[in-house]
Amino acid sequence: MNESDTLRRRAVLVGGLFAATSVGAMLATPKPQVTSASQMPDLERLIPESFGGWGLDKSIVPLSVSPEVAQTLSNIYDKTLSRTYVNVDGQRVMLSIAYGANQTRALQLHKPEVCYAAQGFRVTDIKLGTWQLGSIHVPTMHLIGTQGERTEPVTYWMRIGDDIARGWLEQNKVRLAYGTRGQIPDGLLFRVSTISSMVQPAYEIQRRFVDELLAAVSPSAREVLVGRVALGKAG
Repeated sequence: MNESDTLRRRAVLVGGLFAATSVGAMLATPKPQVTSASQMPDLERLIPESFGGWGLDKSIVPLSVSPEVAQTLSNIYDKTLSRTYVNVDGQRVMLSIAYGANQTRALQLHKPEVCYAAQGFRVTDIKLGTWQLGSIHVPTMHLIGTQGERTEPVTYWMRIGDDIARGWLEQNKVRLAYGTRGQIPDGLLFRVSTISSMVQPAYEIQRRFVDELLAAVSPSAREVLVGRVALGKAG
């Protein structure tokens, strides 16, 4: 084999190596599971204004956030919903849902313990929990936000893809698991809170509220809110 043939052969081998590397990189790069607005949930239609013993309380003005926080939320979330509900006993629950189609590290859901602290609340008593909601068990995170005379027990979970996560560790564990499968999941933050210094009764009011909400929405809406794993549908 002459020198010219040898050079051509090397060029072919190098070209093949670059092509294989390029294809491998494409295969290894995680791809979003939600790629269009039509795939995103319509939160306004998903969540009824009245259900069970609860109805929308239009007399309550939502707590405003700083312009900096508002801009950050706009950059991260594709859809948000904030409502206050009241029942016949005058008990109120604030509901906040935020949806993001792309759960990369830069765009991942912001945890309430961080958001409340950014708004000047003192955040204490952060605890993991589990709620029995109908026939399913939903992992939850609980915390208390305090600002002046205002005490606000908070419960939340994050639905990432098919899974539920609580806190930074679980959030990143789930996100990385999807990444190893070449997927970028969507995500939803579900949060309820109550203004009350009676913490345990407040958590029970929240649990009953969410229990009635999940019972009232459609099966597809439940899947959006808690994911396929909690519903026992994951393969």
